[in-house]
Amino acid sequence: MKKLPLFYLLMILVIGTACNKDDEEVIQTEFTGPKVNIGDGQAWSFIETDEAGTPVAIGVQFEPEALINLPSGSSHADEFVLPLSSEVSVEPYDHITMDWNEHGHPPLMIYDLPHFDFHFYFISGSERDLIGPFDTIQFNRPMAPEYLAPMYLETPGGVPRMGAHIIDLMAPEFTETGIFTHTFIYGKYDAKMNFLEPMVTKDFLDGKNHVHQAIRRPQEYQTAGYYPGTYTIDYDEDTKLYTILLTDLVKY
Repeated sequence: MKKLPLFYLLMILVIGTACNKDDEEVIQTEFTGPKVNIGDGQAWSFIETDEAGTPVAIGVQFEPEALINLPSGSSHADEFVLPLSSEVSVEPYDHITMDWNEHGHPPLMIYDLPHFDFHFYFISGSERDLIGPFDTIQFNRPMAPEYLAPMYLETPGGVPRMGAHIIDLMAPEFTETGIFTHTFIYGKYDAKMNFLEPMVTKDFLDGKNHVHQAIRRPQEYQTAGYYPGTYTIDYDEDTKLYTILLTDLVKY
């Protein structure tokens, strides 16, 4: 058999090595933000993409210890800001907050249970700072019908650094089929959607329950980006982590 020149043998070796490296290349599809101390544990934002880089989920993960020794005695929610990963951008989201409500909040007899509000803000922290306690006109300015999900109701008034709330009239706490355990709320300011908000009670989290709940969407969105069709609440016995995710993202 005729021997190949040394040059060709070296070329085959180099090409084969390069191919092996390409075959072994791992495409990153999970991106976490900086860890933030909450209670005796930590929490962080979480973004998942497919191999093409398209976002498929965005949310929060936290350790069970984050539910221990939570702040107590506050007259308002204790807010923990969870920055998003700097490695990937998902429109229209700017940051997430995990708000602990030791005594719940209005309306009484509905949301006055100890719970967390997970705010997925479309606006920056500096923009939130401009939302004041007396912005009655901006809180109450109605959104156009095409931007409201079916059977959702705009509530009067609002919260500083946040906005007004649009509640789900089909949730068990409003249909008298059950008490509040978890729900999904839209947020607005000056007739424009500015956050999405899954809410979940501490008791429900302590029970390590699993939920994969459909979200009713409006016909249109005012801001281009990826919007969820479901939200997930989960505790993984293997990783020992809680996850609150907006899933089934669709680009509008």
